[in-house]
Amino acid sequence: MTAVDGPGLSRRELRILVEIEDGLRADDRLDRAMRTMRRGPGRLLDRALGVAVRVPLAVLSVLLALSAGLLLVSPDLHATAELAAFALVWASTVVLAASRSAARRRGLRP
Repeated sequence: MTAVDGPGLSRRELRILVEIEDGLRADDRLDRAMRTMRRGPGRLLDRALGVAVRVPLAVLSVLLALSAGLLLVSPDLHATAELAAFALVWASTVVLAASRSAARRRGLRP
């Protein structure tokens, strides 16, 4: 037990505290959220992977085709806009493919 500064709670305050705790215990949704709550970036990663799994495979296929097309075209043009477009499309393709791969390893399904 730790030392308390000043007197403890009065009977009225204890009764109010018990009522609040009973109300919180009765909330099933809150209880489930508190039991399954995890700390750290793992929760955020799970959400991101869940989003990546829901992205249709056709989107990944289109991004791959677009990356390949821009890869073939951009060296000939030497234009900054085409190189920037390739970098953006390629980066999003790699992130989406890696996310889908990680989600599959974790057993997440769409």
